[in-house]
Amino acid sequence: MEVFEGAPVEDKLWETKPDLYLAIAKVEPLNRALLDLDCWITGVRRDQAPTRANAPKLGWDEAHELWKANPLADWSGEQVWATIHERGLPYNPLHDRGYESIGDTHSTIPGAGREGRWAGTDRTECGLHAPGEEVA
Repeated sequence: MEVFEGAPVEDKLWETKPDLYLAIAKVEPLNRALLDLDCWITGVRRDQAPTRANAPKLGWDEAHELWKANPLADWSGEQVWATIHERGLPYNPLHDRGYESIGDTHSTIPGAGREGRWAGTDRTECGLHAPGEEVA
């Protein structure tokens, strides 16, 4: 039997206990990675979801007690794709298959915007980007 961080895969935590799954698979590893940092940089954009509409370009991340930079916060999806194509930057090939927002294998299906994330639930965020960060 395959084990995922102490839970048998058959338990399918992403279905039965999504909050626990996210805490184990995403939030805890991020928290560990951020321990000794003063700032982290993300690709969060305000146009991605209502929960991200007020994302500052630089703000205090209360949840992690460090600065969080969102340099693309005021970019549109069109600006991102124009830059990717103009500069020949690599990107996830799932975008070419209808995935606008990509999470993990258990929470992502093809879809526009964030509709492909946690389909069939009210969830659109995994907990890595908590709303309510203060603008610096």
